[in-house]
This record gives sequence, structure tokens and C-alpha cells, in this order.
Amino acid sequence: MPQSNLTKYVTLAALVAAGGIFLYQSQAVRPRASLEQAAPDFRLADLSGRTVTLSSYKGRVVLLNFWASWCDSCKEEMPALNDLYKRRRGADFELLAASVDTTGRQPVMLFAARFEPAFPILLADSAVQDAYSVRDLPTSFLIGPDGRIARRYVGPIDPKVVENDILELSPAAKKS
Repeated sequence: MPQSNLTKYVTLAALVAAGGIFLYQSQAVRPRASLEQAAPDFRLADLSGRTVTLSSYKGRVVLLNFWASWCDSCKEEMPALNDLYKRRRGADFELLAASVDTTGRQPVMLFAARFEPAFPILLADSAVQDAYSVRDLPTSFLIGPDGRIARRYVGPIDPKVVENDILELSPAAKKS
């Protein structure tokens, strides 16, 4: 093999190895959502443009729901989420619904107009979706008052199961 081709192959191999190391390191430093670990914090806009952070809800039980306007299961789940929120909302519970739509605000606004959710709708970015390892929709996380992920639900929620899980984590329930 001529020297110039060998140099090209060695250089190419070094670049591929360096790229692999970079990708491995960039994945390693990102917080990933897993049970009993701290939920990755975020700063996302709601539909009115207000910035919402997960950390501002510390001390409360939070149901974080990832969904999209084109997701049929998400459409089926939305009335159950709305009912759950209306029953449980208060000082110790919050529901945040993070849309992962990539086509802008318009489809999310139309979805919200159709379903009239009583809870905040957030516009998630790919970094938040990645931090929570959301691959299937809908996916929800129940986060305890301590900021740790207590449960992960993939697919439409069962409101009775989630409500029981909320009660288990609720600071008010623990005082009784």
C-alpha cells in the first residue's frame, strides 16, 4: 500500500475514534431520567411565553407528561389527564404537559383549543426529551416532592393508578 493511502487511512481512523470518544463523553455528562434519581431540571416556555422550570415545583408532587398533537394515544389520554388535574390540583400537586411537536407552536395551540386543558402546556425541546429518554408517546413521570422520579408510565395513564401513586407521595397524606 502506498504511503499516502496508509496516511489517509490512519488519519481517517483517528478521526473516527476521536468522534466516538466525543460522542461517548457528551452522552456521559447529560443527566438521564431514571427511577429514584433526581428529575432533570428544565426551562421551557408555556403557550403564553412564560418560562417554567421544574425546580420551581420542588416540594410538590409533579406529573410530567410528554405528548404530541399528532399522537392518537395522547388525544385519548388528554381528557383523563384533565379530570385527574381538576380532582388533585392544589398546593401539593401539579401536572405539566410537555409537547414534543417539532412543527412549531401552531399545532400545539390547536390541540389546546380542542381539549382545553386546565394545566400548563409546555413546549419541550429535543434536549429535554432526550434527558428524559422519551421514545414512546405518551410518556409520563411522577416526580416526588423531593424532586426524584418515583414512577414512569409509558402509554396512556390509568387515572386510578396514578392518583393512588400521587396520594402515596403527597406531603399532605404523609402528615395524616
